[in-house]
Amino acid sequence: MFQDIHRLSDRQYKATIGVSKKDFQQLVVVFSECEQKIKNQRYEEYEDFYDRKPSTGGCPIFKTPSERLFLVLFYLKTYPSFDVLGFTFGCGRNAAHENVYKCLPILESTLADLDVLPKRQFDSVEEFIEFTKTYKDILADATERTHHRKKEQEEQKKYYNGKKKAHTIKNTVISTTSQIILFLGYTVLGATHDFSLFKKEFTPHLDWFSELRVWIDLGYLGFAKNYEVKNLQIPIKKPYKTNKNPDPQLTPEQKTYNKEVSKTRVKVENAIGGIKRYGILVQKFRNKSEQLRDKAIFLAAGIWNFSKGFSFS
Repeated sequence: MFQDIHRLSDRQYKATIGVSKKDFQQLVVVFSECEQKIKNQRYEEYEDFYDRKPSTGGCPIFKTPSERLFLVLFYLKTYPSFDVLGFTFGCGRNAAHENVYKCLPILESTLADLDVLPKRQFDSVEEFIEFTKTYKDILADATERTHHRKKEQEEQKKYYNGKKKAHTIKNTVISTTSQIILFLGYTVLGATHDFSLFKKEFTPHLDWFSELRVWIDLGYLGFAKNYEVKNLQIPIKKPYKTNKNPDPQLTPEQKTYNKEVSKTRVKVENAIGGIKRYGILVQKFRNKSEQLRDKAIFLAAGIWNFSKGFSFS
């Protein structure tokens, strides 16, 4: 398969690994550097511990950095089983599994060096204000993914979201109006309410958003009571049906306002859609690794920012 990599069209690159041919070539350069750094560090640790140089090992199945990067991106994009992945690349399932998990931290290091990974948490309000000082608008939403059902009854209950009628996991996403992902919360169980999750990540009644215009949906009702906001843009909720108001309706002005809010707020959903080009975030998550279920969306967000030509530095 690797003999044909360079013959693939730009469309085929995007279909198989989620990035253009040009972006892949740029990633390979940094990926190769990061791989060498990690390898040198491991050699040094080995020498210090065993007081001898490590053996060279056998002939690797994936011989070049471009092959190893293509493998891990292909896995994230298409999310096959390791049996299918091994068959596709002409190796066994164990070799496919080992190489994917070996390359994932190198990919993370690559995206970190490119400074495209979103923030995961802020230790203080001052840190958040400094981080967002160049932006006037931020858009917040939550994204949910399906998760395999746990065998243990008590464990599977923790993952079950009655509203979605499925076992799910969830993350908070904050983006800019240009669809750059600034913040990605840690992965939690899907039954957690969007706003409850947000309040755990951004402690209420602190001065987080006083200088920002914040765009949110009706899942964040009560935002203004918990946070001081310079300008809050949230849709107007349709009134409840009552005996005095049997046919509640929004006024034409309210409908126009809601439409204008939606036009801007949809950009965070577009950013989430950009992350979900990767099949590992769309198909039911099957891996047993709790670390991977969080790393997968983190890496996908970094690749999305990179594909948009953005860097935090």
